[in-house]
Amino acid sequence: MVLGDASPPLRNMEPSENRRTLGKKNRKSSLPILLYGVLFSALLFFLSIFKPAFSEFLSHKVYDFLLLASLPSEGSVSPVVIVDIDERSLREYGQWPWPRHRVAALVEKIGGMGARSIGLDVLFAEPDRTSLSAIQDELRRDFGIRLEFKGVSQDLRDHDKKFAEVLYGNVAVLGYQFLFDEEPKADGCLLHPLPGDSLIRKGMEDQAGRFIRARSAACNLPMFSRAAGASGFFNISPDADGILRRVPLVIEYEGRLYPSLALATLMRAMSPRGILLKWGESGPVSISLNQTEIPLSPNGTMLIGFRGKGKTFEYISAADLLSDRVPKSRIQGKISFVGTTASGMKELKSTPFDPVFPGVEVHATIVDNILKNHFRVRPQLGPGLESLLVLVFGFLSALILSRTGAGWSSLLLGTLGVGIWQGSSLIFQGEGIFISPVAPLMILAGNFSLLTFLKFWREEQRARERTRELAMVQEATIESLSSLVETRDPETGGHIKRTQTYVRTLAEGLKNHPRFREMLDEESIDLLCKSAPLHDIGKVGVSDRILLKPGKLTAAEFAEMKKHTVYGRDALQSAEKKLGKISFLRFAREIAYTHHEKWDGSGYPEGLAGERIPVSGRLMALADAYDAMTSNRIYKPAVSHEKAVGIILGEKGMHFDPDAVDAFLEVKQEFQQISRRHADP
Repeated sequence: MVLGDASPPLRNMEPSENRRTLGKKNRKSSLPILLYGVLFSALLFFLSIFKPAFSEFLSHKVYDFLLLASLPSEGSVSPVVIVDIDERSLREYGQWPWPRHRVAALVEKIGGMGARSIGLDVLFAEPDRTSLSAIQDELRRDFGIRLEFKGVSQDLRDHDKKFAEVLYGNVAVLGYQFLFDEEPKADGCLLHPLPGDSLIRKGMEDQAGRFIRARSAACNLPMFSRAAGASGFFNISPDADGILRRVPLVIEYEGRLYPSLALATLMRAMSPRGILLKWGESGPVSISLNQTEIPLSPNGTMLIGFRGKGKTFEYISAADLLSDRVPKSRIQGKISFVGTTASGMKELKSTPFDPVFPGVEVHATIVDNILKNHFRVRPQLGPGLESLLVLVFGFLSALILSRTGAGWSSLLLGTLGVGIWQGSSLIFQGEGIFISPVAPLMILAGNFSLLTFLKFWREEQRARERTRELAMVQEATIESLSSLVETRDPETGGHIKRTQTYVRTLAEGLKNHPRFREMLDEESIDLLCKSAPLHDIGKVGVSDRILLKPGKLTAAEFAEMKKHTVYGRDALQSAEKKLGKISFLRFAREIAYTHHEKWDGSGYPEGLAGERIPVSGRLMALADAYDAMTSNRIYKPAVSHEKAVGIILGEKGMHFDPDAVDAFLEVKQEFQQISRRHADP
C-alpha cells in the first residue's frame, strides 16, 4: 500500500475533530435550554385554551387600540339620525314622561317627514295617566268623584288609543328589555320574533340553545305592540372590564329568537325578502339580511365598530320637530332613533373611546355598521388559532434562544414580535378580523425572559467554576513559586506558612480600624494572604554562599542579600506585564519589595517611611520579624515568644507601624499558637 493512500495525517484531522467536538458540546449545552422552552411553551399553550382573565383584559385593550387606529374619517355621512328628547325639549314641553299624545305627535312628525323607520328607545309599559279617561277612573276610584267631560271627542279622551293609531300608520319599532334574573312568567307580552322558518337549517334545530337565553321580559302594552307590528330588545351589556364592545343581535326567549332594537329597526326600513342564519360548529356565524351578511360572535353578539366619541351622528331636538323648525330633508330617507340625553334620563355606556356614550347612539352605530358593511369580527376559530400560534412561536423562540447569542436572539425575537403585531393590525384594518396578538407576544416575552434567565444562570455557574479554577491556578502558582524558594533555602518552608497566617491574623485585627477600613476588605485580605508566601521569592537570585552562610554576613554580603527585594519585585513585575493587572501579583510585588522597609525610614531598599510604605509591606514586616525571632536559623537560635513581643513593642513607631503593633498585641496569643502549630521539624 502506498503511504499517500493512507488516511490524512493527524495534524490535518485535529481541527475538524475539534470543531465536531465543540459542535457536540454546544448542542449538548443548548439542549436543556430548548427543552425548558418547549415545556414552557406547552404550559402557556394549555393556559391559553382557558383564556385567563389577564390575557383577556390585554386582548380587550389591544382591540381598543386597533379599533382607534381604524376609525372612519371625520365627516362621514350616516343614513341614521337621532331624535333627541333633550333638556330644551323638556323645558318647552314639560317634564318626562310626556303625555302619549305628545309622543304620538312626535312619531307622526318623524314618519310624515319620510323616515324609513323609527326605533323607539323608550319603554311604554304602563297606561298613560294623563288621558282624560284615566283621570276620570282615578278620581272615581280614589275619591268617589264622577267627573264628566262635555264637548270632548272620544279620541281626545284616550291618549294611548291615539298613540296606538299613530303606531299603526307609521314605520315605528318599539323597544323592550329582556330580563335574566327573574323567574319566567306568563305576563301577556306581545313580542315580535324573527321569522322562524328561515333561521335554522334542517338538522340544526338544537342549535337555538347557543344564543343568550332570557327568562322574562319587561315589555310594552299589548295594544302598542299589536299596532306597531315590530319590536326589538334594547339590552346592552359591557365586557368584564366595564367597556361596551359588543351587543347581542339575537336573544332566545321561550324557544324563539328575537331581534335587537337596532336589527328590528333596520329590518323595518329594508323590508327584507328573507333572513338566513348561518351556523358553524360552535354556534351562529352570521345573519343575512337581503344581500348583507352580518358576522356574529359566539352567542349571537356583534362587535361594534364605533365611529369615535359620542355625538358623531346627527342629533335633532324633539322640541324643534314638534315646533316645525326642522326641514324635511334632515329626516327623509333616513333611519331614525328616538331617545333621550336629558339629565337624569339618559342611559350612558363606557366605550373604548368615550366613558359617557349615549345609549341611543349604540343602536344607531349598529345600524350604521350594517348599512356600510363596516364590521369587526372575532372569528369563532380565533381563540384556537391564537393558542396554535402560542405553540408555534413558543417552539420557534425556544429554538432561537437555545441556538443563538444574546444579540441575535434579541434581534430575531424582536422581529417576530413586530411581525405578529403588524400582522394582527393589517388583518384588522384590512379585513376587520380581530386575531389577538397578546398570547403569541406573551410567549415570546415569556420564553425570552425565562430562557435568558436560565442562560444567564448557567453562565453564572460557569463563571463561578472558572473563578474557582482560576483561584486554584493562582494558589498552585504561588505554591510552585514558594517551593522554588524552598529549594534554595530549606528553612523557608514553615516560615512561608507561618508568615502567611500571621499576615491574615494581623489584617483581620486591623480591618475595622479607621485608617485601614477601606484598604482591608475581605477580598483584599484574601489576596494579601495568597500573595504573602511570595515575599522572599527574590532569594532565588541570591547565591548559596550568602543565602546559606551560617555566620554573620559581611557588609558586602548583606548588600547583596538586600537585593532579593529588587529581584522579587522585578520578577513579579515582569509577570504582571504579561498577565495584566492581576490583584494578587500587585500585592505580591508590593510585599516582596517593601517588607524590609521601616516606619522611621531606616529600612531598605528605598528607605520609605510611614504611610508611604504599602499596608501589605507593613504587615509583612511585622509578621516576618516575629517569625525570624521565634524560629531557629543557621546563623542564630530562636528567642521566646515573650521576648519577641517585647522587642516588637520596643520597635513601635521605629521599625513597625504603631497601629500594626497595637493590633499585634491584641492577637499575640494567636501568633504563639500559629508558631507552635506550624513549627519547623
